[in-house]
Amino acid sequence: MGPHSGHPRPFSGSITIEHEAGGRRVLCLSGDVDSAVVAEYERRQGRLPVLVDAIDAGAVSFLGSAGLAVMVRCAEAAAAVGPCPVLRAASGAVDRLLRVAGMETYFLRPEAAQPGAGDEAPGGSR
Repeated sequence: MGPHSGHPRPFSGSITIEHEAGGRRVLCLSGDVDSAVVAEYERRQGRLPVLVDAIDAGAVSFLGSAGLAVMVRCAEAAAAVGPCPVLRAASGAVDRLLRVAGMETYFLRPEAAQPGAGDEAPGGSR
């Protein structure tokens, strides 16, 4: 809530599922993705992970552990039935959290998604 307005403060971040040409679904995260943003996303979308083809976190200014958990759940759900989603954009804040968490290689990156780019399974060992 705003301190004087009596109205809820708008979220400073968002998580959405965008639909692209060819039926591709993209998990898009932007702004400050904290536990409140994740709770709002789960209220709209449900708690079950959504199957996505790509993750775009290039516009994230802050990524909390709850936001990272959404990314991981979506990646694991997709990997269970097909290819892992590509992390096609990651801001500095996202890359820092992945590095600190020891997950720099967890998500497949666009350059690694090229045919013949390596024999390791997408996302490395889990």
